[in-house]
Amino acid sequence: MVHHRQSYGVKAALLMAALALAGCQETSSGAPKRPPPKSLLSEISTKAPAPDAKNCYAQINTPAQVETVTDQVQVVPEQRDPKTGEITQPAIYREMSAQRMIEAGKPRYFRAMCSSDLTPGFVTMLQRALAARDLYHGRADGKLDPATGRAIAAYQKPRGLDSPTLSLRAAQELGLYIYTP
Repeated sequence: MVHHRQSYGVKAALLMAALALAGCQETSSGAPKRPPPKSLLSEISTKAPAPDAKNCYAQINTPAQVETVTDQVQVVPEQRDPKTGEITQPAIYREMSAQRMIEAGKPRYFRAMCSSDLTPGFVTMLQRALAARDLYHGRADGKLDPATGRAIAAYQKPRGLDSPTLSLRAAQELGLYIYTP
């Protein structure tokens, strides 16, 4: 009989431990996920890399900033009674809209994976890493196809880099590439 009490005590302790650990698990429903830090933003440079640079670089173009300006333009002036000066017909205006460029688009550069490093084996690992983060839903076939590019962009954009080209820093963050400057 003592044996049964000890068995129940062990089972109760295991159940309590399992419940305690279950409380530590993150749930998909509940608190929203925090956005990732803008870890790739510092990798973007407005300065073009030197022609003899040892690293590989990719270029992205930021879009031009344009604003729309709307003005009221008088088409027909007002008509006044010459004796009293009262307005007999109000002026007629027309809205005119025009776009004005605030800032032209500029090229920006970032260190990227060299094409020689993007082997089928590496791309397969990349696809698996992106699939583990629920960003890639295709087969891990080692082909750098548009779906892989969209998954790369989906990983990098919240981190400050909107590009389907894999940055060196993103590859490091994904655990796929070790680089020492």
